[in-house]
Amino acid sequence: MSYVSLYRRFRPNTFDMVVGQDHIIKTITNQIMSGKVSHAYLFTGTRGTGKTSCAKIFARAVNCLEPVNGSPCHKCRVCKELDKGDSIDIMEMDAASNNGVDEIRDLRENVQYRPTYGKYKVYIIDEVHMLTSSAFNAFLKTLEEPPEHAIFILATTEVQKLPQTILSRCMRFDFRLVSVDTLINHLKYIFDTLKVSYDIDALRQIAIQGEGSVRDALSLADMCLSYCKDHIGYKEVLDILGATNFETLDVLGRAILDGDVKTALETAHSLLKMGRTTIARDLANYFMDVIEVKNTPNIALDGISNERKEKLILAGSNHTNYRIARVMDIMASMENALRYSTQPRILLEANIVKACELQTELNLDGLTNRVKELEKKLEKMQNEGLKPIYVEAVQPVDLPTNSAKEIKLEQEEAVEEAKVDAQTMLEKMSIAKEEVTVFDDTKQEDDKSFLANEVWSKVLVRLDDMNENMLYDASHNIESVNISGKQFVASTKDKITFEIFRKPMYNQIIQKLIKEELDAEYSFVINKIDEEDKQAISQQDKVLLVDLFGGKIILD
Repeated sequence: MSYVSLYRRFRPNTFDMVVGQDHIIKTITNQIMSGKVSHAYLFTGTRGTGKTSCAKIFARAVNCLEPVNGSPCHKCRVCKELDKGDSIDIMEMDAASNNGVDEIRDLRENVQYRPTYGKYKVYIIDEVHMLTSSAFNAFLKTLEEPPEHAIFILATTEVQKLPQTILSRCMRFDFRLVSVDTLINHLKYIFDTLKVSYDIDALRQIAIQGEGSVRDALSLADMCLSYCKDHIGYKEVLDILGATNFETLDVLGRAILDGDVKTALETAHSLLKMGRTTIARDLANYFMDVIEVKNTPNIALDGISNERKEKLILAGSNHTNYRIARVMDIMASMENALRYSTQPRILLEANIVKACELQTELNLDGLTNRVKELEKKLEKMQNEGLKPIYVEAVQPVDLPTNSAKEIKLEQEEAVEEAKVDAQTMLEKMSIAKEEVTVFDDTKQEDDKSFLANEVWSKVLVRLDDMNENMLYDASHNIESVNISGKQFVASTKDKITFEIFRKPMYNQIIQKLIKEELDAEYSFVINKIDEEDKQAISQQDKVLLVDLFGGKIILD
């Protein structure tokens, strides 16, 4: 086979060529140069981040006669022998296919033999988490106290599966995901070496699709190189990877943030017809760029032009960080769900609509978002010198169908009848009097009602400040409030509100707040309004009752 894939052709053979793992390289090279090498190492991390490559470089470096900055020189006789690939001084073992006790017993027997060329005999056990429990137990003693000429390097992508007895015997190094910018620079180096031209947007797209893995990125680059030949173009990369171009993503992303469901669904339909398979991932990365440039406009994002950066800033200018982050979270979660969904289109459209209508979610996140949007609008109005208009809700009153003149006559007749009834009552009680004066104190009652409503408004504000959410919500179901003697009376139609305020604990809270606002001792009383009884009383009866019991009788 004449052709060698990019990730094999450009596999590093010195520590200087390892990409994105500086924290590990510095530690290992310092150990090699100082001669303080441990007997057991554990390399863990996601795929394609350089675990096996570093293990091979390390195995040659500890045996090199003249290491260069901690890396093998590849010139001395030991390096030349080890580079042949058939040396028994570097043993590579795949634990996925050799995971039993017998393989570990063979290893324990062979580890006693000294190296042939160099100073150390290095055992590299890849995918070590695949060993059985019996194999781990058989390996413990040898791992803890190997011969002085033996070094073990364990590599795994699932470190959580290793027993603690193994972890405690190794020096652990965690390999990190490689950043997009680092992958772009590495791709530049490779294509410059191959003398292949490229678009920077194309390299950025390949790096994003690589998801932090150097090997994955190089595999995609190899595929794009075969498709594009002499020039790696942005459009060609999008076609072969099934990704979405920035202009379309910008239209779709803005529509989602603005809540434009129609535009969002139409754009998503066109992308699906084009066979784009990475819409969720592309959207998540788009919103990540939006929130980055919104908060750090001076940040240098490699591969993003100034024109594209201005569009990203504009997309996030009218929206809060919370909204952008929530939409980004929805898209990231959807990407994982799409991998296992049998109806990806339905899932995609449902999540796009959910992201568009995020401000109407009936949960804490939705309410928080609506409050933030209102705060932003109020702040904008204040900056423009405008004042918000507050509208006080008024309980509607059913008015009689009679004319105003007829109502006035009915009221006068009712007053006269009330006076006669009052006079008759006094006579029956044998109360001596010369004159009975009945007067209407409607104005005084109105003043009390106004004062009660004013106090109740302040109580609501204080409940909100105290985070008494249940009482605050229940208080909005109060129909009316009034002051009668030393009682502060509230009325409600809602049964739940009535039961809440009857509780001594909550009643005392309201009573304390009323006392502080009125600067006097008042008891809080809650009344339940019966809808049927209230509707059964005619308007004429209402007027009569008010005149009979709403005024005061004064004896001269």
